[in-house]
Amino acid sequence: MATMTTGQCAAPCESRLLHVLLIYRHMIPSVLLCGHCQMEYLHSQGQVEYRAVQEMSLRHSDLDWADVVLLARCDCSYERRVSKALRLAGKQLVYIIDDDLLSVPQHLSSAWYYHLPRVRKDITAMLEMSHAIVSPSPLLLEKYANGKVAIPVEEPALFPLPYQPHDPAQPVKIGFAGSIDRTGDVEAILGGALRRIKAEYGDRVAFEFFGAVPAFAADLGAKATPYCQSYEEYRSALNQAGWDIGLAPMPDSPFHRHKHYNKFIEYAAAGIVGVFSDVQPYTRLHDFAEDCALFCSQEEHWYQQLKYLLDHPAEREAMRLKASEFAAGRLSLPVCAQDLLRHLQMLPLPSGDKVRICLTLNKFPDLARRGKQKIIRMTKSAIRKILP
Repeated sequence: MATMTTGQCAAPCESRLLHVLLIYRHMIPSVLLCGHCQMEYLHSQGQVEYRAVQEMSLRHSDLDWADVVLLARCDCSYERRVSKALRLAGKQLVYIIDDDLLSVPQHLSSAWYYHLPRVRKDITAMLEMSHAIVSPSPLLLEKYANGKVAIPVEEPALFPLPYQPHDPAQPVKIGFAGSIDRTGDVEAILGGALRRIKAEYGDRVAFEFFGAVPAFAADLGAKATPYCQSYEEYRSALNQAGWDIGLAPMPDSPFHRHKHYNKFIEYAAAGIVGVFSDVQPYTRLHDFAEDCALFCSQEEHWYQQLKYLLDHPAEREAMRLKASEFAAGRLSLPVCAQDLLRHLQMLPLPSGDKVRICLTLNKFPDLARRGKQKIIRMTKSAIRKILP
């Protein structure tokens, strides 16, 4: 178990940089985009000291070194006990959450894991003991901050492409990118409109499904591309796809309302005009992105919005340009990183004597019983980001 010994530790002071430790299990998109890439950038600029350490590779020196500890979607009893020890030692705990992990719908592939009583108990405990909550979703902050410091984080547009005009003589490329969990949403929301577009425009349009492939894909003559587990590979493939229009259907459910508009970010970074369901989280885009996105609430709207983009190539290109500029500006990594740093610097830091942390990993009952590798095997698929 975690034990404590009292020792003298240097108090943070104005003369040294903030020490930020991120604890994670796998470098999934949630971890990369909601803290890691921002901290790496700030570290490269000499603005923070930063370490990202997998949970099973933590050393005593990492824990003692940290001022602020980012808990990236942590969900097991080992992480919970480490978090408790860190809190007792006076560290500032910041829990990162970008999906409503306590309300995962039963039909999603990860539901079996997040509905385990012990997992729910551990997540709840770490949310409660954290000093601050980081999330890209204002609804998640409202739900889980509960009087704690609520820190909004913007997911940056990584690997943005400069705008390049598309050849108007070529077919207009329309695509959807998302995990296989989204197949049902694509079929339910887009099927009718896309069939009508294909029937009307024929070879003047080309369809591609990246990840989720609906049953009607063959009717469209669509290209099917397997989803990439590596986010960098995924973004590279999306950049190379050369799409004109990106589709983002979203059901209107409590779980989905708590998501983020990351599909807008990915499409904009690739120079793609996004067409989005007019529900949360995409309704937030009305405030700042209406000149580079379109919105739909029913099948007829999807058909009409796609038809508008197909019939007005100059407007389509203008919206592609605006999307690219938005990604390179407001959604750039430097802008998003500096905003997160401002919030972290407002957290109160410990001063004076601190408690030094001692951990003996093999004394944790759950680790001794199952072993480290079994935990990793058991959670590897379930812990992946629940993609929008």
